[in-house]
Amino acid sequence: MIKPNKPDKKMYAVLTGDVVNSSSLSSDRRYYLYEAMQNLSTAVKQKYPREISSDLAKYRGDGWQLLVSPPRDAFEISLFMRTFIRFHFEQEKLDTRIAIAIGNIDFAPDDNVSEGYGIAFTESGKLLDSLKEYRMAVTLTQNSNHLLCNFANTLIRASDALISAWTPAQCQAVHLALFGLTQREIGKRWKAGAIAQASVANHLKSANWELIKEISSLYTDIFRS
Repeated sequence: MIKPNKPDKKMYAVLTGDVVNSSSLSSDRRYYLYEAMQNLSTAVKQKYPREISSDLAKYRGDGWQLLVSPPRDAFEISLFMRTFIRFHFEQEKLDTRIAIAIGNIDFAPDDNVSEGYGIAFTESGKLLDSLKEYRMAVTLTQNSNHLLCNFANTLIRASDALISAWTPAQCQAVHLALFGLTQREIGKRWKAGAIAQASVANHLKSANWELIKEISSLYTDIFRS
């Protein structure tokens, strides 16, 4: 159980999301989605062991919730999760909306973070409900610097415009690149069978991967604790 740490409270990022287009799934593909989300929970914890200690939690039907601390890599973690879902469900064109709220929490059960409480939980849920035009957004729940908050949210919306246009192949290339793999290594690990390094390079270039990496690094610097 994560409890309040007073008087110096720890900062968290609460990621709240839901799977877009999941209602179109057949019963067997819906079960595959369940298994895929379990695998994603394991993968994201292994990739970010310092930031994530609890499993991905189910939240309101096809929704999910994740607790991240420190919050500096919340953008990269969101990218990791979104690309995973998009390239694993290429035919169904699944995606996920992600609302990131950065701030304090009151408590969070280790076995089900969606039962946690605190301003970051509350604002993350509200932000997800407000997402219409975009599929990613961020809010700083306890920062009086509105200019910084607006800047961070503008960056994430600009990124979303690029990410939403990615093909499943571009999503897979970016997802594997997040592991720090070389283009040749990415090609060898390709889900449908090995592809050439040149093909990987083309996927990353057309996804504007270098720009997205710069934005991710900027987020890390902004929210570094």
